[in-house]
Amino acid sequence: MKKLLFIATFVFSSICACANNIQITNVRVLRDSVTIKFDISWENSWRSNTLKNWDAAWVFFKYKAVDGIWYHLTSNIFGNFVAPSGFTIEYANDGPLGVPGVFLYRSSVGSGTSTLLNVEVAISNDIATGIYDIKAYAVEMVYVPAASFYIGDGISTNSYNDGSGFPNQVYTFATSVTDPIATPSTNIYVNVSPVGTSAFYCMKYELSQGGYRDFLNTLTFAQQQLHTAVIPSSIAGTYALSNSFRNHLRIKTTGVSPNLPAVYGCDANNNGIFDEADDGETVACNFLNWADHARYLMWAGLRPLTELEYEKAARGIQLPVAGEYAWGNTNIAALIYTLSNPNGSNELVSNATLSPLGNANYNVTYPNAPFSGPLRNGIFATATSNRISSGASFYGIMELSGNLMERVITTANTQGRLFDGGHGNGYLTNNSTLSTWPAYNSTLQYVSPTNNATGLIYRGGGFNNIASFLRISDRAVTNLITDNNNVRVSTVGVRGCRSEPL
Repeated sequence: MKKLLFIATFVFSSICACANNIQITNVRVLRDSVTIKFDISWENSWRSNTLKNWDAAWVFFKYKAVDGIWYHLTSNIFGNFVAPSGFTIEYANDGPLGVPGVFLYRSSVGSGTSTLLNVEVAISNDIATGIYDIKAYAVEMVYVPAASFYIGDGISTNSYNDGSGFPNQVYTFATSVTDPIATPSTNIYVNVSPVGTSAFYCMKYELSQGGYRDFLNTLTFAQQQLHTAVIPSSIAGTYALSNSFRNHLRIKTTGVSPNLPAVYGCDANNNGIFDEADDGETVACNFLNWADHARYLMWAGLRPLTELEYEKAARGIQLPVAGEYAWGNTNIAALIYTLSNPNGSNELVSNATLSPLGNANYNVTYPNAPFSGPLRNGIFATATSNRISSGASFYGIMELSGNLMERVITTANTQGRLFDGGHGNGYLTNNSTLSTWPAYNSTLQYVSPTNNATGLIYRGGGFNNIASFLRISDRAVTNLITDNNNVRVSTVGVRGCRSEPL
């Protein structure tokens, strides 16, 4: 049996004493060579039975086989997980190739740092003999429970339109026709999973630059060429996506076509040493087009959000407030003039004249601020912040208003309404269950330019948008960019989700 080399990494983190910090460490193989153990921890974890809401780690694995290609580890390869006492393991069991990953979360009410030691995974002997390297990944998620919810706020631009031509109303999406939820306006009763009445897990933060780096570093040369702005054989130090608006991804090691992919890293401080503490890996990742967005979610075993799920994740079960932001009211602060610890995992904003320091990154400061572009994920959350001052949603999801716009599935046209909620399975190859994703066909090939991704809409606003674009129900940005395989802009981020396992 070949010796296994284990590499621990993390797809998404916000490493700060005052923000969440998810890390997988101490990955090792047991004496039998077919069992892996690892430790995982993240800060500011919680479980609330009042809201039936908790945060979780979505954990999955990639392995490098004898052909030098990275593959996804699914349940036809690994066996049972063993978790420490006090934590629950929930298997995502809908994949055609088996379980692509698991959710780990608290079993009972509590808060603080979650630390799981000696989480155990069994790998079947036949596949273990062909594995050279294994990488373990974790993404922070938030559980959004099954519940009725409201969409629209009555005043925001195009505030919900299902295609019937009746915008600017408040609608109820209820789990059943007998649901007692109050209805201030028109009722629309639905019980279809993708619209959001069913439970789902949502990424707590927008995808970070470190997360996209990790994605690129498991691709082939040809795949990297599809998902970066420059050819992977460019010289070391070349920006992978853009050299503007705080994007710090660069080529670390030059690739050689066709069989040697490039290695990517972050280098915000421009000293030629990659992935240091102040190199920007926790800054939200911009300049990603829809093809990048969709393929990342396929790779991670996730799926896009619908715009209805976006509103539910932000507003929760509360009645709409006219013109409200993700933190539940119309108060907004962003007069931020300086950054401390720029590009670090402890990056913070400061303002000598305004209290609180801020709860959103939008164009009050653009384009004259020294940090025009996305900020570190979770930057407004501190040890003493509340929902409003941290900019958190009803369920504790960050930056649903501001930082980068949220690209989600729309209900306003036929292509968007075809979406059936299919998940990625960890592979970038054939998976016919994803053929309803905008502009993708049954072999997951992006259909461009003859069939652009018209089934998308942009919600929540970004760093260069006016405040009204940040409203939960604002749908002004319906055609800001043409989502084909070539367009990359500075203002749109990536966030994914996964339906609750059945």
